[in-house]
Amino acid sequence: MKILTSVLLALVLSIAVAAQSQSSTSSQSGSQAGQGSQSQGSQNQSGQAQTSTSTNAHQNMSGTVSRNGKSFTNDKNNQEYRVDNPNALQGQEGQHVELLVQVDPDNNVIHVIQIEPQQ
Repeated sequence: MKILTSVLLALVLSIAVAAQSQSSTSSQSGSQAGQGSQSQGSQNQSGQAQTSTSTNAHQNMSGTVSRNGKSFTNDKNNQEYRVDNPNALQGQEGQHVELLVQVDPDNNVIHVIQIEPQQ
């Protein structure tokens, strides 16, 4: 009787280990990149954290406001951004300005916080 109980216990444990292994393998193969989904997921999460950090942080930019005031071209990288609050740039159309902004790099959109005085 003790042998039968030991064999059944060993069988149950081996089935549990096999099921855990299969579950882990199927989630890894779902990534199609040859990497485990857990490591890929942590990379995505850290990338999202970096994006949200840069989105929430205020940045100084200098550049030129478009003639209609709805876009801004950054001097540093010649990147053009859409301004989500163009009223903040009223009176600055076509001029070179320094701005304090929040950047949404995914959509190339900036939100003007403050227009810095020219130096």
